[in-house]
Amino acid sequence: MPVHQSRYSLLLCLLLPLLAAAQKPAGQAFQQDTPTQEIRYWYRNFDNHTSFGLLQLALRETEDDFGPYRIIRSEYLTQGRAQAELEKGNLELIRVMDVVADDGREQRLLPVKVATDGGLIGMRVCIIRKADQPRFNALYSKADVVAQRITFGQGAHWPDTRILAANGLEVMSSARFETLYRMLSEERFDCFLRGANEVQEDLQRYTREDLAIENTLLFSYPSSSFFFVSRQDQLLARRLQTGLQRAIRNGHFDEYFSRHFGSAVRKLNLMQRRVIHLDNPLLNDNSLLYPPGRFSLSAGQLETE
Repeated sequence: MPVHQSRYSLLLCLLLPLLAAAQKPAGQAFQQDTPTQEIRYWYRNFDNHTSFGLLQLALRETEDDFGPYRIIRSEYLTQGRAQAELEKGNLELIRVMDVVADDGREQRLLPVKVATDGGLIGMRVCIIRKADQPRFNALYSKADVVAQRITFGQGAHWPDTRILAANGLEVMSSARFETLYRMLSEERFDCFLRGANEVQEDLQRYTREDLAIENTLLFSYPSSSFFFVSRQDQLLARRLQTGLQRAIRNGHFDEYFSRHFGSAVRKLNLMQRRVIHLDNPLLNDNSLLYPPGRFSLSAGQLETE
């Protein structure tokens, strides 16, 4: 049942509420001649102004403790390659990426356990061919999706690809993110499923006149994105954790998410969409599966925990 319009302001105020107050983690005092740290950020995150801005916030909050920084765009790397290079500790190629959590990534990389998306990455809407909207208007359940043979497009290395397949949905994949838009236009699949926090910016960047955001459905499963760094890069992990927790305490974190993600709740009309719940079998760590302050869906209503 849709939530009344008057609750929008309350929901946005509650978006990613302050985590339980923690003692300020100790940073490392730096000398005036400390060299600037080069933080090579995965190219897709670098190009996403919301993700870039959050990394910048965490680093800016800790500049007095850890020293000056410069965020550099990584070279083109598929998500799988970026993860592999982080795992090897190839810090000159990539030092941090902001991606969806799963058990494998948590074991091989070091997650900074503050959700970078408020749980909106697990609330996913379709990018479709505009002409297909009537077809989606007739879908009300996962059984309908399967019966109508709706196919989904996802990145080859994304946990979401395995999540959709585990729920009995047909998925096509590509290692190259940008290719998925062309594949959708060419009718290789029917729905490019994207997180509510990313779909609008992505579609603006990869504009195609024949594509649009589908306007009736919301596919939901427990999921969140986190900053991941190499297990050899403990100092950067501590800096990011310190910066995000400090921003939580001083209110900058909440302000940032209300500004960047509040519009997604409004423009995508999430509270009025028909919800199709899916399971996430890839993640057992509740600190990643259900991070504090995430959006949740219950009985078709968008709520905050």
